[in-house]
Amino acid sequence: MEEENVKVTVTIGSRPLTVIIKKEWEHYFREAEKLINDSLFEFAKKWQYKEQQDLTNMVMLDFVVKGLGDKERLREYDEELIPMMESLKRLTEEFPID
Repeated sequence: MEEENVKVTVTIGSRPLTVIIKKEWEHYFREAEKLINDSLFEFAKKWQYKEQQDLTNMVMLDFVVKGLGDKERLREYDEELIPMMESLKRLTEEFPID
């Protein structure tokens, strides 16, 4: 089945952005739109800025830093989890279930 593309307009700050995406991704774009605009609002309350672009850059930087932190925590989690999974695999191989 061929995936259907749709044209979607999201508004970030006061700027509309039109993108063509796979229909199944639309809810992610809508959720991202809300998260970004909520963050813009929160940053606007806390930070002084001269231009909207400065505020947008702060939000972008915040998202990327949080994403990198999450990626690092997942890597550390994987490093602990993989040896445990290998131990479980060995145990199940020693005690097969009939």
